[in-house]
Amino acid sequence: MSLPAPLTPAAAETQVGRLFALALDLRREGRHAQALPILEQLAILHPGRMEIRLAHATALADLGRTLDAIAQLNVIKTLGAPPEVLAAMQALAETAVGKFNLHLARGEVAEAERYAAALAELLPQNTAMIQAALSCNQTLQRAPEAIRFAHRIVVLEPGNRAARTALADLLHATGDIAQEIEHRVALALAPAPEAAALLQLRDLHDAAGLILCRPLTARSRDQLDQLLSAARALQVETPAGSEWEAWAKHYGALVEALDMDVALRAPAPRPAGKLQMMAADGEKLDWKKLRARAQRLGARCLFFAAADEAYVDLYARWYALSVRRYADVPALIVIHVIGGRNGKNGSALKRIAEKVGVIDERLVFTADDFDMGAVTTTIRDAPPKTWTEKPVAHLQSARFQRLGALLSELGRPVFVSDIDLILQRGVADLLDAHAHEDVVLNENEITFNAGSRLTANLLLVNPTANGAAFVGALAAYLDDRLARPEVTRWIDQVGLTLARHNLQLHSPSAKIGYFDTASDINNVMYPSYQDHPFRFLSLFHGFDTASLEHDPRVLGEAGIEASAA
Repeated sequence: MSLPAPLTPAAAETQVGRLFALALDLRREGRHAQALPILEQLAILHPGRMEIRLAHATALADLGRTLDAIAQLNVIKTLGAPPEVLAAMQALAETAVGKFNLHLARGEVAEAERYAAALAELLPQNTAMIQAALSCNQTLQRAPEAIRFAHRIVVLEPGNRAARTALADLLHATGDIAQEIEHRVALALAPAPEAAALLQLRDLHDAAGLILCRPLTARSRDQLDQLLSAARALQVETPAGSEWEAWAKHYGALVEALDMDVALRAPAPRPAGKLQMMAADGEKLDWKKLRARAQRLGARCLFFAAADEAYVDLYARWYALSVRRYADVPALIVIHVIGGRNGKNGSALKRIAEKVGVIDERLVFTADDFDMGAVTTTIRDAPPKTWTEKPVAHLQSARFQRLGALLSELGRPVFVSDIDLILQRGVADLLDAHAHEDVVLNENEITFNAGSRLTANLLLVNPTANGAAFVGALAAYLDDRLARPEVTRWIDQVGLTLARHNLQLHSPSAKIGYFDTASDINNVMYPSYQDHPFRFLSLFHGFDTASLEHDPRVLGEAGIEASAA
């Protein structure tokens, strides 16, 4: 059986023409279902024929297949856009908008999104269509699609603050902080004309915080300098004595704390200063005797906390008892009493130690002559908090200012913590896990403010050159800021964040570790004692210490009396 002879080009063109004419006739007769297969086949065989592709798209629209028709028109656009294509696009867009609105009115957001997305592709310069697609995807919690549409709006309209804000929020939610920073910086440096100066200051501060929660680069340092310069140049006027004034001073103090020239200076050792030292049993100590004690005990690490007498009275007993109970390695417990170096022959420190009431050869008290009454620095905090009774910023920073001497004199890892903290299980495995690191920090990854990213309630520093450099940079920064007329109440935690940058700048090979905030240390507040998974339990301000009494879960035995024996 012989095969038919192939058609000549002219004959083939004649046949295409006849089929195309047939399809058009069928459409004119309203027989769209019969016309469509012919046009589909012709479009496949002749993809470059504009008139065929356009007729195919129109036939799809005639049958109510609006989304398929739009998809065909998007392909046709690549071949050119003569007037007939533009007319078809306009007609089809009107139909699609109607269907979009209908689905939206019925609450059918997923169906509405299909039309909005198709329209956004069909009309790529129409921000209203792209915004509709963005809104639908936000409602549907489809972050990748929402990011794509938000980015398209920002490219078309760089000054569109709503779209840029939405994009920044979406990037934050998906963890793309690097890209989020670009948009937060742009928003903060070009505020809305009607934005209040206080809100501008807040946004500049927040954008700076985002940058400081990541390693600095040349670009991000430049962005940070721009933000801080703009923040310091702002004139924020608020009613005297109002909450708005308090907020302005709070943000102002935080911005002033971000003194990068001071923070990034090359670190240097800090003099130990005059300290009084005493064992829990009243024996007077000095650095030589303290080293001998650590050597005799075979101390593998130190537990170090500092507070004024009032806080020592409240928490030191629990702190010392918990370490005595749960420390599974030989250790020294050092409690520094801020301002406790008073009285004849050290009588004040002896009296304070007696009130703590824990006699253990591992427990040591130290004290300095800090005079709280001589401090004239104003402490700023977020309203309604005010600090007028005590220089809380100085008290919170003291342990970091004294840490360098302990590290260098005793040459052992130091757990530095708030005094309102109790140990709940051993630390041998923790020391082993972090032995190769210079410093271990408590990073609170849910916040992006420089004053709260690194929580000061727990720090582990190993006796390495880089560990000492971190401590030296931190102490030097705190010394500088605490001598200023005003300081933020969060200066210790700002200091930790900036000391990390100092270490990364001057010691790029330094190894920084992080505690497990699901098991090592809590960043959530407990109002009273309850079951928990943490190795160190931070009690935080306002904790009900009465809930610790006689609870066998606290020290693993029945009551404080037995543990103090």
